[in-house]
Amino acid sequence: MQKLKALQKAKAEAQATAAAPAAETTTTTTESNTTETQNGAAPAKTSSTGNVFSLKKSSVGAKKSKTNAAQLRVQKDMSEMDEIPGTKIRIPDQENLMKFEVDITPTDGLYRGACFQFNVDIPNSYPYDPPKVLCNTPVYHPNIDNEGKVCLNILRQEWFPVLSLGSVIFGLMTLFLEPNPDDPLNKEAAQLMVEKPKEFERNVRDALRGGNVAGRKFPKLL
Repeated sequence: MQKLKALQKAKAEAQATAAAPAAETTTTTTESNTTETQNGAAPAKTSSTGNVFSLKKSSVGAKKSKTNAAQLRVQKDMSEMDEIPGTKIRIPDQENLMKFEVDITPTDGLYRGACFQFNVDIPNSYPYDPPKVLCNTPVYHPNIDNEGKVCLNILRQEWFPVLSLGSVIFGLMTLFLEPNPDDPLNKEAAQLMVEKPKEFERNVRDALRGGNVAGRKFPKLL
């Protein structure tokens, strides 16, 4: 009886031992199948996600490119600009080329020798829109008003994207070499320039020497 129980116990252990590898094999096979299924599904899922991120990155890159286009154009204009006698560019913040200052010192004409400072503010839409220019130096001039606004054709309706910052600076110099009474901001000065040129010239000289002209006190520039 004891031998029978021992044999039954041994047989049960043997069956248990035999069943264990099978279960392990089944589990391995199942895991393998699961892995294959996951591996089969994952690439499609990863690919889809990857495409979404690629589109987002492309979109972000496009926005950055659009934002930086004006800065790149300004860098190009600066690097290719020919030296214009009597002009000097100052960039207060070297990391921001979109705002800078220009000194214009006419080399001839009524305003010769005086230095006029301008602020130049470049919009993000440059070169499709012109820079905004403001004269910081009070001046008696038919094309510059008391607030420093400048009347220059290429800063308004005659601006084209092919024009550059060099064109703007040259235009500012031209205003002092050849003031234009036909497109004035200071209409009184323009009228005087046409009707009484000698009196206009005297007013310019008095203003540059720090005198009072047309009810306004000007800084001494000469």
